[in-house]
Amino acid sequence: MDAPFGINFLRKAELYNLAVTLDKSYLESKKNKKSRHASLWPIEKAILKWTYYGHKHLGSPIKTDHLSQGSIHNKLAEFGMFNKNGKLKKDFIVLGTNLGKHKPLENIVIRGFGAYFSKSTGHNAIVINKEGLLFGETLSEMEENNWLTLSNYWVYGKIMDHPGAFALLIVTAVSLIILAETFIEKIIKYF
Repeated sequence: MDAPFGINFLRKAELYNLAVTLDKSYLESKKNKKSRHASLWPIEKAILKWTYYGHKHLGSPIKTDHLSQGSIHNKLAEFGMFNKNGKLKKDFIVLGTNLGKHKPLENIVIRGFGAYFSKSTGHNAIVINKEGLLFGETLSEMEENNWLTLSNYWVYGKIMDHPGAFALLIVTAVSLIILAETFIEKIIKYF
């Protein structure tokens, strides 16, 4: 884990909030069966998590072939999309449609976590950028369920979401420091 106020730590706290929001949105839409597009988030999440611990050559693209059960190049098992019986988990059933192969990659690019590999491959191949790798790391850390890391992300993420609260926190911290110094000076004078 980075130092409590390192730039990467603060960015990961922001990404933690984004992941929590996307998870909530997905669960809500799943419960209400509102949108077929919401079902793409688990696919995006699995791909991004994999980039942190399984993507060995960052210049290699992630292709729609990697998301196709019929392809010899599929990485569905590496992405963690199969259950113990070797079938797609329920959250990944949409991969059986064309929507499920192209849209998750497009969403990763649109969210700013990747770029299209080349004009010739179009929307069929992407490369994950630095922001995508950081998000994948954050998602992996969330899965580890380390309460200290997650609580730090939650606290600092909330502070960053509310600038007024952040300013109040700074004023409070400075006031406590001044109060402590004053108290220590009085104790020293007393003895």
